[in-house]
Amino acid sequence: MCSQTSHATDEGLRKCREGDPEALAELRTRYHGPLLNILSSRGATATEVEDLLADLWADCVAGDTERPSLLEKFSGKCTLQGWLATVATNRWIDLKRKQVRRGETTKTALANKDHDPFENLPASSTPLREDTLVNLLRDSLQAAFARCSPQAMVLLRLVYMHNLSQREIVRMLGWHESKVSRFLAKAMEEIESHTLAELKKRDPWLELSWQDFVDLCETHQVGFL
Repeated sequence: MCSQTSHATDEGLRKCREGDPEALAELRTRYHGPLLNILSSRGATATEVEDLLADLWADCVAGDTERPSLLEKFSGKCTLQGWLATVATNRWIDLKRKQVRRGETTKTALANKDHDPFENLPASSTPLREDTLVNLLRDSLQAAFARCSPQAMVLLRLVYMHNLSQREIVRMLGWHESKVSRFLAKAMEEIESHTLAELKKRDPWLELSWQDFVDLCETHQVGFL
């Protein structure tokens, strides 16, 4: 059954890439609702969702050789829905970055109304490409782990990489189980805090919650080793 489903998906993608209107309509019908919910849950307004998804589906239509279908970039390393969700999320993040830039530009212009209004314009914003976002997520996570104590890293590896239970760690270290639980909870809180702080430092225009960060990491293979 999985093989048949995969074949059907591959065939549908091939038709979409070739510009088949029925296949493109089916693609939109299948994924529009989930993408709408994902963008809305991230805080996008109804107008932003409508505009973003309209552009997304338009880009899935193949143009000439200079503008191939957006679907040509899909490698199959994750689910199609996960990939589309990442593309849509990236575009929404880029939109918010541009809005922040425009707001800062307006404030600067008002503060310097007696000067050249174009003097302090920031550099134009470029789209946050998928590989750029992945590198940003990975680097921020690596920086957060680098700030962890060696003891915290050992415990985190034992639990999340080697699947040891807290009871087994209690026997290894001679700690009370509540101390192990508190230690792990604190380590995770610090990783969350350090990761988001690093993300903000590396890209001040990027606004992500921890859940957004986790969701994006789940879509990609964002390793930290």
